[in-house]
Amino acid sequence: MANPPHRHGAETRTTAAGLDRSADLRCDGGAVPPAWQVGTATVDITPDETEPHRLIGFGARDGHMDGVEHDISARAVAFEDQTGRRLVLLSFELLFVFETQREYLEAECAKRWGLEPESLVINPSHTHYGPDYDIHREGLQEDYDRDDDLVAEYREFVDERLLEVIGAALDDFEPASLSYYHAKLAIAMNRRRPTEDGIGFDPTPDGPVDHDLPVLAVETADGTTKALLFGYACHPTAGMAFSNEVNGDWPGYAMEHLEEAYPDATAVFVIGCAGDQKAYPQGSRELVKQHARTAATAVERALVTEPKPVRGPLKLAAGSVTLDIENPIEDEDGNEAGGTEVTGHRPYPIQAVGFGTDLTLLSLSGEVVADFALELKETLDSPLWVAGYANNTGYLPTKRILAEGGYESWQSFEDGLYAPSTAERILDKSVALAERVGARRREL
Repeated sequence: MANPPHRHGAETRTTAAGLDRSADLRCDGGAVPPAWQVGTATVDITPDETEPHRLIGFGARDGHMDGVEHDISARAVAFEDQTGRRLVLLSFELLFVFETQREYLEAECAKRWGLEPESLVINPSHTHYGPDYDIHREGLQEDYDRDDDLVAEYREFVDERLLEVIGAALDDFEPASLSYYHAKLAIAMNRRRPTEDGIGFDPTPDGPVDHDLPVLAVETADGTTKALLFGYACHPTAGMAFSNEVNGDWPGYAMEHLEEAYPDATAVFVIGCAGDQKAYPQGSRELVKQHARTAATAVERALVTEPKPVRGPLKLAAGSVTLDIENPIEDEDGNEAGGTEVTGHRPYPIQAVGFGTDLTLLSLSGEVVADFALELKETLDSPLWVAGYANNTGYLPTKRILAEGGYESWQSFEDGLYAPSTAERILDKSVALAERVGARRREL
């Protein structure tokens, strides 16, 4: 069903900027201990085309998969600082990481490699062109007759491959240096257009967007680019609506472009706060490829700027907040009587990673909208990298979005709406965790 993990080679070559940065690992002409050990690996998670998989991501999609337009993969980058503390960033081209999946991977990583839970950051690409693997129906699930045995079989296959790629990355450690870059990318537009009837699901040029493109480059002692991690806040839904061909949409092609340009590198897409962001124009395979080329070019544009060295030690923190679910107050006859009441609670996990004081990564859960990243970047000093879609599913609206209504205001549990306090609670906890790992508040 898939190929074995691939570890990229170590041929000597320079970066796109033509720079050999092996000197970064030396001081006063003599060797010093490397700041990092880094390993990478990639595995194929493309489903068997002969099996009648159904794809998930579009509610109106019908029928079984029609084939594979573009293979999908899982990639892992493992970091170890000079103290021996480790971090694994796991990215894979599927819709979500489910809560039960996170729990399973955490337990296996602790048992097999002694990884603490906060050492595992999981970031699915959120492609809408991957197979159904939601065995417990935890996510946004279409109402259709499905082959539960096939779903369970693919889920088991994916989880095995994810553990395989983590182990391969941990076995691939070699001395390396890290550098942070950033650029801008403008393929995304806000998709919440105000209309006379409310909020439409259409592009609007005036809505909030986050066009930041953070890039973390990993280079070995001889200057070889070993990994390129890049982030952006945009849905991978630029392809043909409701297509039944497996593919990773524009991020999948962008990673492929970068790995062709950097043959020794593992390219990893880290999706940001893309809940209300979509690539435009959209609707064809050629447009998908166009957006991918634009994204890959933006990464290469970032790499010709002045690098910011990223040092250790690793600082890791994890926590959660409880989010309230509200429903309308009803009278004895079941009619809405005005007002709302809290009827349930949802745990919301957050992770923070500090690369010394040089870079902070915040990993938020679910489909967070761009406002979250924009607010955090206003509060915390740069460089701050905000990722989304980790650890559970569903949209996370702001107070404004709840008041406006529209697609992103409802959430996947279908038993109420998040309370207006949702965003404030998430932001407060995120800032606290970021400060714990080395981030600083901006001066007023």
